Amino acid sequence: MCLAATQAMAALVVRVGDIVYVDGKQYTWDEWQEIRDTRDASAIATTAMPTARPRAASCSTAVYYDEFPPEDERFDCSAELGRLTREELLRQGWKIDLIEKIPAPSQAQSPRGLPLYRYKLVISR
Repeated sequence: MCLAATQAMAALVVRVGDIVYVDGKQYTWDEWQEIRDTRDASAIATTAMPTARPRAASCSTAVYYDEFPPEDERFDCSAELGRLTREELLRQGWKIDLIEKIPAPSQAQSPRGLPLYRYKLVISR
C-alpha cells in the first residue's frame, strides 16, 4: 500500500494495488493518472488549502511603564500583526492568555519613584 499527499493539489491520495482513492473517491490507476495529468492550474488553485492564520503570538510595549499601560497604548505584535491596541486585538478574535512584566535594565524608576516594566502579552485564538 502506498500513501502519498501531493502538496500542490492538497489532496489525500491512497493507492491500493490498481485502485486509487483521492479524497474518498475511488478511481482506477489509469483514470487517476489521466485526471492528474489533465487537471489545469486553476482547478489546483481552487482546491489548495487556505493559508494558515497564526493561532498564537506575543505583543509587547515599546517603552517601560510604572503601571499597566493605558487603553490607547499600541503593542508591537509578532506573527506580522503589526502595532495593535488591546481593543483591536480583542476585536480580531485574540484572547490574552498571559501578561508578563519585564523589569527595566539597571532598575530604572519613574518620576514617581516606582520601578519601570515593559509589558508582554501572550495571545491566542
